[in-house]
Amino acid sequence: MLWQMKPKTVLINILFLFLGYINYAQEIPKDTIYLEFNKYLDCKYKGLPLKWQKKKGVQFNLCGEAIFFNPKNSKPDTLCNKHLKDYKITKLKHIDSLGRFWYKKNLSLLKKKYGKYIAPHDNNGKFTTYILEKKKENFILYRVFWKNQGI
Repeated sequence: MLWQMKPKTVLINILFLFLGYINYAQEIPKDTIYLEFNKYLDCKYKGLPLKWQKKKGVQFNLCGEAIFFNPKNSKPDTLCNKHLKDYKITKLKHIDSLGRFWYKKNLSLLKKKYGKYIAPHDNNGKFTTYILEKKKENFILYRVFWKNQGI
């Protein structure tokens, strides 16, 4: 089939394949972090509720330190507590240092993609974030997005 094509068409197809590969290769990976919701249940925050259902999904307020959103089209996973040890919990106070580490780790990819210093300025660009809510016999894992940070 390839031998039946005109040379110009073959060259154009190869060029598109090559350009698609370059764009795919420049995808900047995100780090995955897990935050524990139950840690914030005893806080004395007088603002928003800690968790509430909205029309478009579930919103989490971690004692006024950060607000997250789990969209309705993103179904949470319910897992057995025996799998809890497989998830490394991150504390919110470490997010800034993890962001700096992510930037250093991906600096060459950022320069290739943007040509100069233009890093994603928000945590949604750096992290795939999950909130882990413990229950008695299981835990729920919500894929969340940082509110007011590029969503």
